[in-house]
Amino acid sequence: MEANAILLARFDEDFREQAGIDNRTYDALLHVFEAGPSGIRMTDLAHEVVLTKAGLTSLIDRLEERSLLQRVPDPADRRSFRITLTEEGTRVFGAAARIHVAGIRDRVGRHLSDEEAQTVIEVFERIKAANLDPS
Repeated sequence: MEANAILLARFDEDFREQAGIDNRTYDALLHVFEAGPSGIRMTDLAHEVVLTKAGLTSLIDRLEERSLLQRVPDPADRRSFRITLTEEGTRVFGAAARIHVAGIRDRVGRHLSDEEAQTVIEVFERIKAANLDPS
C-alpha cells in the first residue's frame, strides 16, 4: 500500500506539473479514450473509475467546463448521455498518457527485469479481475 500511495502521489505531481491535470482526471480521460469515438455511458464510467456517483458527476462537470469532455445524447437511450472527449480533451489525454508511460518506465520499469515486470502484470491483472467480480 505504501508503494502504491507513493507512486500515485508521484504520478499526480507529474500530471499537475506537466499536463495541468490530476490522477482522477487522467483516470476519467483514459476510460473515455478507451471507449472510442462513441464515448461511454456515465453508468459504465462509474464502474471504471474509483469515485462515488456524486464525485464522478462533479468531476465530469468540471471537465466539461474545461472543454475536455462533453455529454452527448445516447442514440440508444434518449434518457441518458454518453461522455466523449473533445478535441482539447484528446490533446490533453495524449500528453498525459506520454507522461504516464514515461513515469511508469522511470519509477517502476527500470527497477524490474523483463521477467519480473511480466510477473507483476500477470499478478495484478488476476487481482483486478478477481476483485471486479468478487463472486
